[in-house]
Order: sequence, then structure tokens, then C-alpha cells
Amino acid sequence: MTIGDTQRSTPVAASTPGVVLLLLYLGYLLSFADRVIFGLVLKPIKATLHLSDTQLGLLSGVAFALSYAIFSPLGGYLVDRRPRKLMMSAAIAFWSVATFATGLAGSFLAMTLARIGVGVGESMLHPLSVSLVADTVPVNRRPRAFSLYLSAGAVGSVVALLFGGLLVQHLAKIHGLHLPGIGPIMPWQGLFMAAAVPGLILAAVVLMVLREPPRAPVAEADSAHPTGLGFVRRYPWLAGAVFCGVSLAQMGAYTVTTWNVNFFERVHGWSGSQAAIWLSLTSGVATIIGCVLAGPMIGYLRRRGHADAPLRLCLVASVAHAVFAVLGLLAPTPILALCLFPLGSFWAYVPSVAGFSALGEALPSPVRARLAGLHTFANGVISNSLGPFLVGVFSDTLFHRPGGLRYALVLTVVIAGVGGVVAVAAGMKQYRERLAEG
Repeated sequence: MTIGDTQRSTPVAASTPGVVLLLLYLGYLLSFADRVIFGLVLKPIKATLHLSDTQLGLLSGVAFALSYAIFSPLGGYLVDRRPRKLMMSAAIAFWSVATFATGLAGSFLAMTLARIGVGVGESMLHPLSVSLVADTVPVNRRPRAFSLYLSAGAVGSVVALLFGGLLVQHLAKIHGLHLPGIGPIMPWQGLFMAAAVPGLILAAVVLMVLREPPRAPVAEADSAHPTGLGFVRRYPWLAGAVFCGVSLAQMGAYTVTTWNVNFFERVHGWSGSQAAIWLSLTSGVATIIGCVLAGPMIGYLRRRGHADAPLRLCLVASVAHAVFAVLGLLAPTPILALCLFPLGSFWAYVPSVAGFSALGEALPSPVRARLAGLHTFANGVISNSLGPFLVGVFSDTLFHRPGGLRYALVLTVVIAGVGGVVAVAAGMKQYRERLAEG
């Protein structure tokens, strides 16, 4: 018996793999669009609330990501024990309300609290996805399933950059914009308020459409480590690879995505909307292609005899993204930067697909969502929080001269790439041992 053979479930009614994937896809698309539009309007937020770069780094990273990280293990615990339909609907509704509140924030404290709320809601989604996909999709198809699911993040990024940039331009042309019961609002505030509406609609759709799929029985191999802590103690290097290594490999991509619009504004003198539109049409499209192809690439490596294919691909992606991202950041002209960034963006989400594929194969079924929540915790602290925050700190301290943002980004990307390679490589042997257990 191999890992995952006992994890196939008979689809029932609306809980077929296609419906589950579609709802998860839409949820992740909306959640990631929220993160990206925040980076799109860093400049007007900074001007309106009179913030420093360090405070911007806290808002774009720590405020969201720490709450996202801290609540993920709790979210995973609930997903393992409560109806996932209710958990998913409540999570989407919660972060959508918090997104709307982001547009109402009039101070650094209020903005921080709103971003914390977004993080709490979104922290449920990845544990839900690992649990639902593992219980509805056969093991040999999971890399492609996770590839499609995670491609929603890339699509959400493109949608947010393209339509968010156009919406900001449109709202900026409306003089004296007022909303009933709220009063005058600025274009960046209207962007967050508009972004909240699709999430509230999706939360209602989940309640109406999704039916709870049967949970997988406990596999024979999982009886050796029935708790999450038992699994981590038995496979510490594997845990380090899938929790910390994958998060470090992803940190560079998330950081560049968060700051790239501001990078073109400061370093190359472009407007935020101009940068957003061009980045969506170049780097955004490349990210989608890379994410969709990540599953087939894992399958190709498996057919070549590499049992550790997900982690092996993660190593390649970490190095490739770092190299091309650094070249793009150091490019002397914006056009050359736009040509180089997509070559790195192709690999931007590959570590996430690889990490989720490894989680779906290696985690014990009774505590799968809880451990997936731990993965989300590590990803929130390292990728979503530490990366953007380091850029702000490096910019304010080490590279505070004009144009210094590019060097702050380069240093952060290099730290992420090296750290990801070391941590992932250290866990590959234990990953192969875990797969051989069945």
C-alpha cells in the first residue's frame, strides 16, 4: 500500500473534485488579489497616513502575515474536526469584511487591525485546500490539482494589477467621490471596498453549493505517528524542508510581488497604475504559466525516477527565481527590467506547488490539516512577513539613498534563495524515506 492509496474518496453530489477545486480556486484568487492590491497602493497609503517605509513593511508584511501565520494551526485544527463547508464560507466572509475595513482605515493602528483581520480569515484557506484535495483527488493527480489551485494566486495577482490599476485610474478621475453612510473616500479606499464584494458573494455560494466530502480513513503507515508532533519528531529534516525551506524559497517571489510596483515608481519613475498594468501583462502571465506547468514538471521528474520530485523542483525554482529577479532589479532601464522579471516570475509559484504536493503525500491523514496549518504558519512568518519587512528595514537603514530600494530587494531575494536551497536540500532524504514507508 502506498501513501495516498487509502485517501481516495468517492465523490458525492456537489463535492466532486472539479467543484471542490473551483471553489478553492476562486477563494485563493480573491485572497491573493487582496494582498496584491495593497502593494498597488502603497504610495497613496503612505502619503495619506504619513507612514515610513518600515511601517509600510509592517502593514504589507507583518500585520497581515503574523496573524495569518498564528491562526493557521488553529484553523487547521478546526478543519480536521469541523465541517469544512462552514469553515470555508466563514473564512471568506471574514476576510472580505476586513478588506472593506482596510478602505475605512484612517490611521496606522486602524490599518494594522484591518490587515490582521484579513490574515485571520485567509489563514484557513490552505489547510482547507490540503484537506479537501487529499480527500477528493487520487494521489497521482494531486500535483496537477495543487498546480491548478495555486495558479489562482498568480491569476489573482494579474487581475489585481490589471483591473486594480485601471480602477484606481478611473476612481482618480471622479472628483468628490462619496459613498452613502461613509462620506468622501479616496481612490485607494474605493479599491479595497470594491475588492470586498466578490468575496461576500463567494461565501454565500460556498454555503449553497459545497457538500462535505467523506474524510479519508487512517492509512496503515500513519499509525506510527498518529499526532502532528510525533510526525515532526520522526522526520525533523523533512518537516524543516516542507515548513521552512519551501517558505524561504517562496519568500523572494512574495517580496518582489509586494514591492515591485513601488520599485518601478521609485527607481524608474513610472506611475503606480502604469507599472501595475505592465507587470500584470508580463510577469503576471509568466507566473500563471509557470504555476500551471509545475504539476506536469513534477510528473516528468517522477517518470524519470525521482521520488523526491516536488522538493527537487523546488530547488530549481528557488535558484532560477533568485537569479532572474536580481538581474531584473539591477537592470538600468525599466524596459530591460520588464524583460527579465518574467523569467524569474515563471518560477515564482513553483515552490508553493511543490510544497503542497509534498504535503499531500507525506502528511498523516488524521492530522493533515493541522500540519498544513503549521506549514501556513511558517509561510506566513517567513515568506509573507519577514520578506516584505526586511525590505522596508534595509531601505530605511542600509540603503536609504535615492534608488536604494532596489538593493534592499536584491539583498532580501538573495537571503531567501540561499536559505531555501539549504533547508529544502536537507530534507530530501527523509522525504524519500517517508514515501517508502507505505
